[in-house]
Amino acid sequence: MVDLFYVAPNGTVWTGPVHGMTGALQQVSNGKVISAVSGFFGAGVVAIFGEGTDHQLWWTTRVNGTWAPWSSLGGNLTSQPAAVFRGPFSYSVYIRGSNGAVWARDHSTAGWNAWHSIGGQLYGGTGPTAAFLGGTWVMVVGANRQLYIAQLGLTGFTPAGWSTTTSPALIAIPGALVGFARGTDSVGYYHRFLSTSPGWHSMGGGLSTGLAAVAADSLSYTFGLGTDSQVYGNGGSWTTYPPAFTGWIKLTG
Repeated sequence: MVDLFYVAPNGTVWTGPVHGMTGALQQVSNGKVISAVSGFFGAGVVAIFGEGTDHQLWWTTRVNGTWAPWSSLGGNLTSQPAAVFRGPFSYSVYIRGSNGAVWARDHSTAGWNAWHSIGGQLYGGTGPTAAFLGGTWVMVVGANRQLYIAQLGLTGFTPAGWSTTTSPALIAIPGALVGFARGTDSVGYYHRFLSTSPGWHSMGGGLSTGLAAVAADSLSYTFGLGTDSQVYGNGGSWTTYPPAFTGWIKLTG
């Protein structure tokens, strides 16, 4: 089952299964955020990160169905965050800092380390996205509105071949990374980062925001707001290429 996390107009965060978003939702603890949230599920724990009204990074976890109170990780955010899970106790969160660069905090068995910069210069209002595939990959929208991607610790940011003005999404499917972005024509696009499938390709839609995505084995689920301010989802199967998409389906309202 895939859960969707939804920020209400008053800043509270709610969650529910993707296929039941028209029914009852559960509020994620108390507290408010001012931009989209990011999170992960791993080792039996759900973790959610969001930008608080003080522009610090706040997070909460759900264990055995119970949400912990929100707590601050500090920082000075200027966008939504991105989180990535690598294994038990090993995960990271990334933000656009006040200087426009990507900043990170990493968690290990010793707890959270200090904030540190991994560089870049992001387009205003956009946040990074991250995925793990034998290493941690981060994709961003540069100040020139072009997409860039880096494998942390091995490469700097290199062009990813597309233009957008909203936050992208990045997932790992078996054997490949896949990026999603809203084009300047408000249509959703995807790109599998393999030499056998170059370029960005349309997945349709009429979107008003950046995209979020999650992978479950060879399946992808992509989400965004439509022009009616409702949440839409588009499922994809990657057992063959090109992938088979369900088309955009309204999940709220």
